Amino acid sequence: MMCFMEPDCVSVNLDKQPDVIGNYKCELNNATHEGHEHELRSNTNSSYHAVESTCVKNPCKNNAVCQSGFNEEGFRCLCPAGWKGQYCEVNCNTDIDHCVEELHNCSLDAFCSNTKGSYNCTCKPGFTGNGQDCEDIDECAEQLHNCNLNAICYNTKGSYTCTCKPGFVGNVGECEDIDECAEGSHNCSLNSFCNNTEGSYNSWRCKHEYYQHITFVSGVVTLLLDSNPVPVYCHMGDFGCGDGGWTTVMKIDGNKSTFGYDSPHWSDYIEYNLPGGETGFDRQETKLSTYWNTPFSQICLGMNIGQQTTFIVINKKAESLYSLIADGQYRPTSLGRDKWKTLLGFEASLQYNCNQEGFNTECEREGYSKARIGIASKNEDGCTSCNSRIGFGTGGRPDDSNTCGNEAENYSTDNGEKHVKAMGYVLVQ
Repeated sequence: MMCFMEPDCVSVNLDKQPDVIGNYKCELNNATHEGHEHELRSNTNSSYHAVESTCVKNPCKNNAVCQSGFNEEGFRCLCPAGWKGQYCEVNCNTDIDHCVEELHNCSLDAFCSNTKGSYNCTCKPGFTGNGQDCEDIDECAEQLHNCNLNAICYNTKGSYTCTCKPGFVGNVGECEDIDECAEGSHNCSLNSFCNNTEGSYNSWRCKHEYYQHITFVSGVVTLLLDSNPVPVYCHMGDFGCGDGGWTTVMKIDGNKSTFGYDSPHWSDYIEYNLPGGETGFDRQETKLSTYWNTPFSQICLGMNIGQQTTFIVINKKAESLYSLIADGQYRPTSLGRDKWKTLLGFEASLQYNCNQEGFNTECEREGYSKARIGIASKNEDGCTSCNSRIGFGTGGRPDDSNTCGNEAENYSTDNGEKHVKAMGYVLVQ
């Protein structure tokens, strides 16, 4: 046991007989007979015991002391001053380039920088982490790219690429619109008017079908919208909004929740019930791509109650109806409360105050009357809580389920309490 307690002990000589006080003599040796056979002597009074030792092969360098055991290798080296390493093979005065010798644990996506006696790991550009673990940065998702607004960003490992969107041409920093009409790369018919748009083109609007003398009769006309042929019902002539060709955008049934104020249809690029866009002033709801890709200078709004259909016109120039509504920002109009009331004739009723009209009209307190297109009023000064409205894409009190028409609580209204759900029509020119 004493031998195992001494790190240099690898063999013992143990007396066979005790001394006069009963103790046994035990000699501890730092070597075995291996490699020293010529020094081994026979002694009848003692026994020799040795352990198998890796130190017999002398793996330690530079006069280091080898001690048997201690680790998985079966030995350890006690280095003299100025040396280090498992075998005492490294001169402390000579630095090891861990990067060159690949004695580091840096990630494959990191740079290794040698330092005196050690090294540092730094993630490469386009990656993030501690140097030992580096993850790719998605520059596209994190908005860390410099792609043009008219380009698509594609993430790659450690970087990204930019590709101009269809309808645009250029390099990483600049993507210019292709004028398909000027270049003749469109597929508009000979009897159609080609209108260049940003990134695309279209056989623009029913207005051009009318003024190019292509047709003066209301009916379905195939327009090219975002380079796609779309059948759209064009209303020709003066049916209540003035002369010309009017392009159908939406038809809203006030009894249904499809186009309520909080419906995603007001902020997305998704069409709804395309067949409804091929019919006239009926009760089929629809939303066409003309909502986001048809510029105009006038909006025609109509409401139908029973056998009566009445229209009003808003003179407003915009790139599309989407550009006026989708962001939720209030944009005023100046028709006046009496003009809005003509949509419902003698049925209409509004409170006297506030009279906030336009696009995304919404009073200050949540849950009260609001309209994507229309007017909201209240019985007191200010616009904190409106309890009456006329409009398209409506919601809130008194009846949130009425999405097109007239709602008015019986608080200081000019025509009593009303709950009129109408069929609404939205066209542009």
